[in-house]
Amino acid sequence: MLIKGGTVVNDDGERQADVVVENGRVARLDLPGSTADAGMDVLDAGGLYVLPGLVDPHTHFSLDTGSGRTADDFTTGSASAAAGGVTTYLNFAIQHPGQGFEQALATARAEAEGRSHVDWSLHLNITNLQDGWEQELERVVDGGVSSAKVYTTYKGSVFYVDDFTIHRLLERSGGAGLLVQVHAENDDILEGTKRELLARGLSSFAYHAAARPAVAESEAVSRGLFFSRATGSPVYFVHLSSPLSVDLVTEARARGLPALAETCPHFLCLDDSVYTGPDAARYLMTPPIRSAELRAGLWERLSRGEIHTVGSDHCGYSLAQRGDPADFTKVSPGIPGVETTLPLLYTFGVESGKLEMADLVRLLSANPARIFGLWPRKGRLEPGADADIVLFDPAVEGVLKDDELHGAAGFSPYAGLRLKGRVRTTISRGQVVYDRGRVIGDPAWGRFLERLPFDAANLA
Repeated sequence: MLIKGGTVVNDDGERQADVVVENGRVARLDLPGSTADAGMDVLDAGGLYVLPGLVDPHTHFSLDTGSGRTADDFTTGSASAAAGGVTTYLNFAIQHPGQGFEQALATARAEAEGRSHVDWSLHLNITNLQDGWEQELERVVDGGVSSAKVYTTYKGSVFYVDDFTIHRLLERSGGAGLLVQVHAENDDILEGTKRELLARGLSSFAYHAAARPAVAESEAVSRGLFFSRATGSPVYFVHLSSPLSVDLVTEARARGLPALAETCPHFLCLDDSVYTGPDAARYLMTPPIRSAELRAGLWERLSRGEIHTVGSDHCGYSLAQRGDPADFTKVSPGIPGVETTLPLLYTFGVESGKLEMADLVRLLSANPARIFGLWPRKGRLEPGADADIVLFDPAVEGVLKDDELHGAAGFSPYAGLRLKGRVRTTISRGQVVYDRGRVIGDPAWGRFLERLPFDAANLA
Protein backbone atom coordinates (compact mmCIF):
# COMPACT_ATOMS: atom_id res chain seq x y z
CA MET A 1 0.00 0.00 0.00
CA LEU A 2 1.13 3.53 -0.79
CA ILE A 3 -0.51 6.48 0.94
CA LYS A 4 0.30 9.56 -1.11
CA GLY A 5 0.13 13.29 -0.65
CA GLY A 6 -0.84 13.60 2.99
CA THR A 7 0.55 15.42 6.02
CA VAL A 8 2.08 12.82 8.33
CA VAL A 9 1.78 13.74 12.01
CA ASN A 10 3.68 12.16 14.91
CA ASP A 11 3.99 13.40 18.45
CA ASP A 12 7.15 15.34 17.57
CA GLY A 13 5.72 17.24 14.60
CA GLU A 14 4.30 16.99 11.10
CA ARG A 15 5.70 16.80 7.57
CA GLN A 16 4.69 16.08 4.01
CA ALA A 17 5.49 12.45 3.28
CA ASP A 18 4.22 9.38 1.48
CA VAL A 19 3.79 6.23 3.59
CA VAL A 20 4.76 2.84 2.20
CA VAL A 21 3.19 -0.20 3.85
CA GLU A 22 4.48 -3.73 3.44
CA ASN A 23 3.40 -6.90 5.26
CA GLY A 24 1.20 -4.99 7.69
CA ARG A 25 3.94 -2.62 8.84
CA VAL A 26 5.25 0.80 7.91
CA ALA A 27 8.13 0.10 5.53
CA ARG A 28 9.26 3.68 5.04
CA LEU A 29 8.27 7.33 4.86
CA ASP A 30 9.21 8.71 1.44
CA LEU A 31 9.45 12.19 0.04
CA PRO A 32 6.22 13.38 -1.59
CA GLY A 33 5.67 12.13 -5.12
CA SER A 34 6.58 8.48 -4.58
CA THR A 35 5.86 6.02 -7.37
CA ALA A 36 3.83 2.93 -6.56
CA ASP A 37 5.36 -0.47 -7.16
CA ALA A 38 3.44 -3.03 -9.18
CA GLY A 39 0.52 -4.47 -7.26
CA MET A 40 0.42 -1.69 -4.66
CA ASP A 41 -2.89 -0.24 -3.53
CA VAL A 42 -2.64 3.53 -3.72
CA LEU A 43 -4.61 5.79 -1.37
CA ASP A 44 -4.76 9.49 -2.18
CA ALA A 45 -4.33 11.44 1.07
CA GLY A 46 -4.17 14.88 -0.53
CA GLY A 47 -5.51 17.48 1.90
CA LEU A 48 -5.67 14.92 4.72
CA TYR A 49 -3.77 14.35 7.91
CA VAL A 50 -2.10 10.92 8.10
CA LEU A 51 -2.06 9.95 11.78
CA PRO A 52 -0.95 6.91 13.75
CA GLY A 53 -3.96 4.88 14.81
CA LEU A 54 -5.49 6.00 18.08
CA VAL A 55 -4.85 3.90 21.21
CA ASP A 56 -7.91 4.25 23.44
CA PRO A 57 -6.75 3.29 26.94
CA HIS A 58 -10.23 3.17 28.47
CA THR A 59 -13.19 1.24 27.06
CA HIS A 60 -15.94 -0.86 28.61
CA PHE A 61 -17.26 -3.09 25.83
CA SER A 62 -19.57 -5.86 27.00
CA LEU A 63 -19.60 -4.57 30.57
CA ASP A 64 -21.88 -6.50 32.92
CA THR A 65 -22.33 -4.83 36.30
CA GLY A 66 -24.66 -7.54 37.57
CA SER A 67 -27.76 -5.50 36.80
CA GLY A 68 -27.34 -5.37 33.03
CA ARG A 69 -24.90 -5.64 30.14
CA THR A 70 -24.00 -2.76 27.84
CA ALA A 71 -25.62 -2.64 24.42
CA ASP A 72 -22.14 -2.57 22.90
CA ASP A 73 -20.30 -5.88 22.83
CA PHE A 74 -16.81 -6.38 21.39
CA THR A 75 -18.01 -6.57 17.79
CA THR A 76 -20.16 -3.44 17.79
CA GLY A 77 -17.84 -1.54 20.11
CA SER A 78 -14.80 -2.29 17.97
CA ALA A 79 -16.72 -1.30 14.83
CA SER A 80 -17.38 2.06 16.44
CA ALA A 81 -13.70 2.25 17.39
CA ALA A 82 -12.62 1.63 13.79
CA ALA A 83 -14.97 4.38 12.59
CA GLY A 84 -13.32 6.76 15.07
CA GLY A 85 -9.75 6.00 14.01
CA VAL A 86 -9.07 3.80 17.05
CA THR A 87 -6.90 0.87 15.99
CA THR A 88 -6.12 -0.38 19.50
CA TYR A 89 -8.29 -0.32 22.61
CA LEU A 90 -7.79 -1.55 26.16
CA ASN A 91 -10.85 -3.07 27.81
CA PHE A 92 -11.38 -4.26 31.39
CA ALA A 93 -11.48 -7.81 32.72
CA ILE A 94 -13.46 -7.83 35.97
CA GLN A 95 -12.35 -10.18 38.73
CA HIS A 96 -15.66 -11.62 39.87
CA PRO A 97 -16.13 -13.31 43.28
CA GLY A 98 -14.28 -16.61 43.46
CA GLN A 99 -11.99 -15.79 40.55
CA GLY A 100 -8.27 -15.29 40.63
CA PHE A 101 -6.51 -12.80 38.38
CA GLU A 102 -5.72 -15.29 35.62
CA GLN A 103 -9.22 -16.72 35.52
CA ALA A 104 -10.72 -13.23 35.21
CA LEU A 105 -8.44 -12.44 32.29
CA ALA A 106 -9.07 -15.78 30.60
CA THR A 107 -12.85 -15.28 30.83
CA ALA A 108 -12.69 -11.80 29.30
CA ARG A 109 -10.25 -12.87 26.63
CA ALA A 110 -12.44 -15.80 25.59
CA GLU A 111 -15.40 -13.46 25.14
CA ALA A 112 -13.46 -11.00 22.98
CA GLU A 113 -11.35 -13.38 20.93
CA GLY A 114 -12.40 -13.46 17.29
CA ARG A 115 -14.95 -10.66 17.73
CA SER A 116 -12.97 -7.46 17.25
CA HIS A 117 -12.44 -5.36 14.14
CA VAL A 118 -9.21 -3.85 15.54
CA ASP A 119 -6.43 -4.86 17.92
CA TRP A 120 -7.08 -4.96 21.64
CA SER A 121 -5.71 -5.76 25.05
CA LEU A 122 -6.99 -5.99 28.60
CA HIS A 123 -6.60 -4.26 31.93
CA LEU A 124 -7.23 -6.50 34.92
CA ASN A 125 -9.96 -5.08 37.18
CA ILE A 126 -8.84 -6.23 40.64
CA THR A 127 -11.54 -6.59 43.29
CA ASN A 128 -9.87 -8.82 45.89
CA LEU A 129 -6.54 -10.42 46.78
CA GLN A 130 -6.71 -14.19 47.13
CA ASP A 131 -4.07 -16.46 48.65
CA GLY A 132 -1.02 -16.53 46.40
CA TRP A 133 -1.96 -13.32 44.60
CA GLU A 134 1.62 -12.04 44.67
CA GLN A 135 2.91 -14.85 42.46
CA GLU A 136 -0.17 -14.73 40.27
CA LEU A 137 0.39 -11.01 39.72
CA GLU A 138 3.86 -11.69 38.36
CA ARG A 139 2.49 -14.37 36.02
CA VAL A 140 -0.13 -11.92 34.74
CA VAL A 141 2.55 -9.35 33.86
CA ASP A 142 4.72 -12.04 32.29
CA GLY A 143 1.69 -12.98 30.20
CA GLY A 144 1.43 -9.49 28.72
CA VAL A 145 -1.12 -7.74 30.95
CA SER A 146 0.74 -4.95 32.72
CA SER A 147 -2.06 -2.77 34.13
CA ALA A 148 -4.90 -3.18 36.60
CA LYS A 149 -7.70 -0.97 37.85
CA VAL A 150 -9.19 -0.50 41.29
CA TYR A 151 -12.30 1.42 42.34
CA THR A 152 -12.56 3.51 45.50
CA THR A 153 -16.35 3.77 45.17
CA TYR A 154 -19.45 1.61 44.59
CA LYS A 155 -19.52 0.02 48.05
CA GLY A 156 -21.73 -3.03 48.10
CA SER A 157 -20.83 -3.96 44.53
CA VAL A 158 -18.16 -6.20 43.07
CA PHE A 159 -16.10 -3.15 42.11
CA TYR A 160 -15.31 -1.48 45.45
CA VAL A 161 -11.84 -2.05 46.89
CA ASP A 162 -10.88 -0.88 50.39
CA ASP A 163 -7.75 1.06 51.28
CA PHE A 164 -6.04 -1.93 52.84
CA THR A 165 -6.30 -3.86 49.58
CA ILE A 166 -5.10 -0.92 47.48
CA HIS A 167 -2.10 -0.39 49.76
CA ARG A 168 -1.20 -4.08 49.70
CA LEU A 169 -1.47 -4.15 45.92
CA LEU A 170 0.78 -1.11 45.50
CA GLU A 171 3.36 -2.65 47.82
CA ARG A 172 3.86 -5.29 45.13
CA SER A 173 2.73 -3.80 41.82
CA GLY A 174 5.68 -1.52 41.03
CA GLY A 175 8.26 -4.25 41.44
CA ALA A 176 6.19 -6.58 39.26
CA GLY A 177 5.92 -4.05 36.43
CA LEU A 178 2.19 -3.50 36.90
CA LEU A 179 0.64 -0.04 36.56
CA VAL A 180 -2.28 0.41 38.97
CA GLN A 181 -5.14 2.59 37.68
CA VAL A 182 -7.52 4.23 40.14
CA HIS A 183 -11.15 5.25 39.71
CA ALA A 184 -10.88 7.97 42.33
CA GLU A 185 -14.05 9.02 44.19
CA ASN A 186 -14.39 9.05 47.98
CA ASP A 187 -17.39 6.80 48.56
CA ASP A 188 -18.25 8.24 51.98
CA ILE A 189 -18.52 11.75 50.53
CA LEU A 190 -20.71 10.44 47.72
CA GLU A 191 -22.99 8.56 50.11
CA GLY A 192 -23.34 11.53 52.44
CA THR A 193 -24.14 13.86 49.57
CA LYS A 194 -26.69 11.44 48.20
CA ARG A 195 -28.43 11.17 51.58
CA GLU A 196 -28.73 14.94 51.82
CA LEU A 197 -30.20 15.25 48.32
CA LEU A 198 -32.70 12.45 48.86
CA ALA A 199 -33.77 13.98 52.18
CA ARG A 200 -34.71 17.10 50.24
CA GLY A 201 -36.60 15.08 47.63
CA LEU A 202 -33.98 15.76 44.94
CA SER A 203 -33.67 12.39 43.25
CA SER A 204 -34.09 12.95 39.50
CA PHE A 205 -31.37 12.67 36.85
CA ALA A 206 -31.01 16.46 37.11
CA TYR A 207 -29.10 15.88 40.38
CA HIS A 208 -26.69 13.25 39.07
CA ALA A 209 -23.78 15.71 39.06
CA ALA A 210 -24.68 17.29 42.40
CA ALA A 211 -24.57 13.81 43.96
CA ARG A 212 -20.93 13.30 42.97
CA PRO A 213 -19.02 16.51 43.89
CA ALA A 214 -15.53 17.15 42.55
CA VAL A 215 -14.06 17.17 46.07
CA ALA A 216 -14.79 13.44 46.32
CA GLU A 217 -12.54 12.85 43.32
CA SER A 218 -9.68 15.06 44.49
CA GLU A 219 -9.67 13.52 47.97
CA ALA A 220 -9.38 10.02 46.54
CA VAL A 221 -6.60 11.18 44.21
CA SER A 222 -4.67 12.51 47.18
CA ARG A 223 -5.06 9.16 48.94
CA GLY A 224 -3.86 7.26 45.90
CA LEU A 225 -0.83 9.52 45.64
CA PHE A 226 -0.06 8.93 49.31
CA PHE A 227 -0.06 5.15 48.73
CA SER A 228 2.18 5.66 45.69
CA ARG A 229 4.58 7.75 47.73
CA ALA A 230 4.61 5.24 50.59
CA THR A 231 5.25 2.26 48.32
CA GLY A 232 7.15 3.72 45.37
CA SER A 233 4.74 2.12 42.92
CA PRO A 234 3.37 4.03 39.91
CA VAL A 235 -0.25 5.10 39.81
CA TYR A 236 -2.53 6.25 36.96
CA PHE A 237 -5.76 8.13 37.63
CA VAL A 238 -8.52 7.48 35.13
CA HIS A 239 -11.11 10.00 33.85
CA LEU A 240 -10.11 13.02 35.96
CA SER A 241 -12.76 15.72 35.86
CA SER A 242 -11.34 18.38 38.19
CA PRO A 243 -8.37 20.74 37.74
CA LEU A 244 -7.51 20.24 41.43
CA SER A 245 -7.13 16.51 40.83
CA VAL A 246 -4.71 17.19 37.98
CA ASP A 247 -2.79 19.69 40.12
CA LEU A 248 -2.30 17.06 42.80
CA VAL A 249 -0.81 14.68 40.21
CA THR A 250 1.41 17.44 38.80
CA GLU A 251 2.71 18.35 42.26
CA ALA A 252 3.42 14.69 43.00
CA ARG A 253 5.35 14.29 39.75
CA ALA A 254 7.43 17.34 40.66
CA ARG A 255 8.47 15.41 43.79
CA GLY A 256 9.48 12.44 41.67
CA LEU A 257 6.39 10.26 42.05
CA PRO A 258 5.50 8.13 39.01
CA ALA A 259 1.92 9.45 38.78
CA LEU A 260 -0.15 9.88 35.60
CA ALA A 261 -3.39 11.64 34.71
CA GLU A 262 -6.09 10.77 32.18
CA THR A 263 -9.15 12.79 31.25
CA CYS A 264 -12.04 12.28 28.81
CA PRO A 265 -13.65 14.23 25.96
CA HIS A 266 -16.90 14.79 27.86
CA PHE A 267 -15.07 16.79 30.53
CA LEU A 268 -13.46 18.95 27.83
CA CYS A 269 -16.41 19.50 25.49
CA LEU A 270 -19.51 19.70 27.72
CA ASP A 271 -20.52 21.42 30.97
CA ASP A 272 -23.00 20.63 33.71
CA SER A 273 -25.78 22.70 32.16
CA VAL A 274 -26.64 19.51 30.23
CA TYR A 275 -28.29 18.16 33.39
CA THR A 276 -30.84 20.96 33.53
CA GLY A 277 -32.59 20.03 30.29
CA PRO A 278 -34.93 17.22 29.24
CA ASP A 279 -32.09 15.07 27.87
CA ALA A 280 -30.15 14.56 31.10
CA ALA A 281 -30.18 10.79 30.49
CA ARG A 282 -27.67 11.29 27.67
CA TYR A 283 -25.00 12.58 30.06
CA LEU A 284 -24.92 10.11 32.93
CA MET A 285 -21.39 8.97 33.61
CA THR A 286 -19.18 8.82 36.69
CA PRO A 287 -17.59 11.15 37.53
CA PRO A 288 -20.19 13.52 36.10
CA ILE A 289 -19.68 16.49 33.82
CA ARG A 290 -18.47 19.56 35.71
CA SER A 291 -18.99 23.32 35.46
CA ALA A 292 -17.77 25.46 32.58
CA GLU A 293 -15.16 26.92 34.96
CA LEU A 294 -13.71 23.51 35.77
CA ARG A 295 -13.81 22.56 32.08
CA ALA A 296 -11.71 25.64 31.27
CA GLY A 297 -9.26 24.66 34.00
CA LEU A 298 -8.84 21.21 32.49
CA TRP A 299 -8.07 22.72 29.10
CA GLU A 300 -5.36 24.90 30.64
CA ARG A 301 -3.70 21.85 32.17
CA LEU A 302 -4.08 19.78 29.03
CA SER A 303 -2.43 22.56 27.01
CA ARG A 304 0.47 22.65 29.49
CA GLY A 305 1.08 18.92 29.13
CA GLU A 306 -0.02 18.07 32.68
CA ILE A 307 -2.57 15.49 31.47
CA HIS A 308 -0.99 12.48 29.81
CA THR A 309 -3.80 10.73 27.96
CA VAL A 310 -7.39 11.21 26.84
CA GLY A 311 -9.53 8.06 26.97
CA SER A 312 -13.11 7.78 25.81
CA ASP A 313 -14.38 5.79 28.83
CA HIS A 314 -16.78 4.26 26.29
CA CYS A 315 -19.53 2.42 28.13
CA GLY A 316 -22.30 1.86 25.61
CA TYR A 317 -25.53 1.59 27.53
CA SER A 318 -28.60 2.53 25.51
CA LEU A 319 -30.98 5.21 26.75
CA ALA A 320 -33.58 2.50 27.32
CA GLN A 321 -31.22 0.93 29.90
CA ARG A 322 -30.99 4.07 32.02
CA GLY A 323 -33.85 3.24 34.35
CA ASP A 324 -36.29 5.59 36.03
CA PRO A 325 -35.36 9.26 35.33
CA ALA A 326 -36.85 10.14 38.72
CA ASP A 327 -34.17 8.10 40.56
CA PHE A 328 -30.49 8.79 39.94
CA THR A 329 -29.52 6.21 42.58
CA LYS A 330 -30.42 3.29 40.30
CA VAL A 331 -28.98 4.58 37.03
CA SER A 332 -26.65 2.54 34.81
CA PRO A 333 -23.92 5.16 34.22
CA GLY A 334 -21.84 5.24 31.07
CA ILE A 335 -21.82 6.83 27.63
CA PRO A 336 -20.63 5.83 24.15
CA GLY A 337 -17.60 7.80 22.96
CA VAL A 338 -14.91 5.70 21.28
CA GLU A 339 -15.97 6.93 17.84
CA THR A 340 -16.00 10.64 18.55
CA THR A 341 -12.78 11.36 20.49
CA LEU A 342 -10.71 12.43 17.48
CA PRO A 343 -13.14 14.94 15.90
CA LEU A 344 -13.99 16.33 19.36
CA LEU A 345 -10.35 16.96 20.29
CA TYR A 346 -9.64 18.36 16.84
CA THR A 347 -12.62 20.74 17.01
CA PHE A 348 -12.32 21.90 20.61
CA GLY A 349 -8.53 21.62 20.83
CA VAL A 350 -6.72 22.15 17.53
CA GLU A 351 -9.27 24.37 15.78
CA SER A 352 -9.61 26.57 18.87
CA GLY A 353 -5.85 26.99 19.18
CA LYS A 354 -5.45 25.09 22.45
CA LEU A 355 -3.54 22.17 20.93
CA GLU A 356 -1.25 21.47 17.99
CA MET A 357 -1.72 18.39 15.83
CA ALA A 358 1.37 16.86 17.42
CA ASP A 359 -0.27 17.30 20.85
CA LEU A 360 -3.30 15.44 19.57
CA VAL A 361 -1.14 12.50 18.51
CA ARG A 362 0.75 12.58 21.81
CA LEU A 363 -2.46 12.41 23.87
CA LEU A 364 -4.40 9.94 21.73
CA SER A 365 -1.70 7.66 20.29
CA ALA A 366 1.88 8.01 21.48
CA ASN A 367 1.41 8.42 25.24
CA PRO A 368 -1.16 5.63 25.62
CA ALA A 369 1.16 3.33 23.66
CA ARG A 370 4.14 4.28 25.82
CA ILE A 371 2.31 4.03 29.13
CA PHE A 372 0.64 0.71 28.42
CA GLY A 373 3.57 -1.21 26.98
CA LEU A 374 2.75 -1.01 23.25
CA TRP A 375 5.49 1.40 22.14
CA PRO A 376 6.95 1.61 19.51
CA ARG A 377 4.85 -1.01 17.75
CA LYS A 378 1.81 1.23 18.25
CA GLY A 379 1.40 5.00 18.57
CA ARG A 380 3.81 6.25 15.90
CA LEU A 381 4.29 6.18 12.13
CA GLU A 382 7.86 5.03 11.56
CA PRO A 383 9.54 2.09 9.82
CA GLY A 384 8.85 -1.16 11.65
CA ALA A 385 5.72 0.04 13.45
CA ASP A 386 2.39 -1.60 12.76
CA ALA A 387 0.64 0.06 9.83
CA ASP A 388 -2.15 1.43 12.01
CA ILE A 389 -3.03 4.57 10.12
CA VAL A 390 -5.85 7.12 10.14
CA LEU A 391 -6.66 9.41 7.23
CA PHE A 392 -8.36 12.40 8.82
CA ASP A 393 -10.13 15.04 6.75
CA PRO A 394 -10.05 18.43 8.52
CA ALA A 395 -12.29 20.06 5.91
CA VAL A 396 -15.44 18.08 6.67
CA GLU A 397 -17.75 19.99 8.96
CA GLY A 398 -21.24 19.34 10.23
CA VAL A 399 -23.54 18.72 13.15
CA LEU A 400 -23.03 15.30 14.72
CA LYS A 401 -26.10 13.08 14.52
CA ASP A 402 -26.96 9.94 16.45
CA ASP A 403 -27.62 7.92 13.31
CA GLU A 404 -24.16 8.45 11.80
CA LEU A 405 -22.47 6.40 14.54
CA HIS A 406 -21.65 2.69 14.37
CA GLY A 407 -22.12 1.45 17.93
CA ALA A 408 -25.16 -0.28 19.43
CA ALA A 409 -26.01 2.30 22.10
CA GLY A 410 -28.00 4.28 19.57
CA PHE A 411 -27.07 7.77 20.72
CA SER A 412 -24.17 10.11 21.39
CA PRO A 413 -23.89 12.66 24.22
CA TYR A 414 -22.25 14.91 21.64
CA ALA A 415 -25.13 14.83 19.16
CA GLY A 416 -26.02 18.36 18.13
CA LEU A 417 -22.47 19.69 18.39
CA ARG A 418 -20.95 21.12 15.22
CA LEU A 419 -17.68 19.26 14.68
CA LYS A 420 -14.83 20.05 12.32
CA GLY A 421 -13.05 17.08 10.79
CA ARG A 422 -13.96 13.43 10.34
CA VAL A 423 -12.13 10.14 9.93
CA ARG A 424 -12.12 9.16 6.27
CA THR A 425 -10.22 5.89 6.41
CA THR A 426 -8.87 3.65 9.19
CA ILE A 427 -6.17 1.08 8.50
CA SER A 428 -5.27 -1.69 10.97
CA ARG A 429 -1.97 -3.50 10.32
CA GLY A 430 -2.20 -2.59 6.65
CA GLN A 431 -5.84 -3.62 6.28
CA VAL A 432 -8.56 -1.05 5.61
CA VAL A 433 -11.20 -1.57 8.31
CA TYR A 434 -13.22 1.62 7.82
CA ASP A 435 -13.68 3.82 4.78
CA ARG A 436 -16.01 6.75 4.07
CA GLY A 437 -18.75 5.85 6.49
CA ARG A 438 -18.56 2.05 6.28
CA VAL A 439 -16.94 -0.47 8.61
CA ILE A 440 -15.54 -3.14 6.30
CA GLY A 441 -13.50 -6.30 6.41
CA ASP A 442 -13.32 -9.23 8.80
CA PRO A 443 -14.96 -8.58 12.21
CA ALA A 444 -12.38 -10.98 13.66
CA TRP A 445 -9.37 -9.10 12.26
CA GLY A 446 -8.27 -7.66 15.60
CA ARG A 447 -5.61 -9.45 17.64
CA PHE A 448 -4.99 -9.64 21.36
CA LEU A 449 -1.82 -7.70 22.20
CA GLU A 450 0.64 -8.81 24.85
CA ARG A 451 2.18 -5.74 26.45
CA LEU A 452 5.50 -4.91 28.06
CA PRO A 453 5.79 -4.22 31.81
CA PHE A 454 5.23 -0.60 32.82
CA ASP A 455 8.34 1.56 32.55
CA ALA A 456 8.13 5.15 33.78
CA ALA A 457 11.23 6.01 31.71
CA ASN A 458 9.13 5.76 28.55
CA LEU A 459 7.52 9.11 29.46
CA ALA A 460 10.68 10.85 30.69
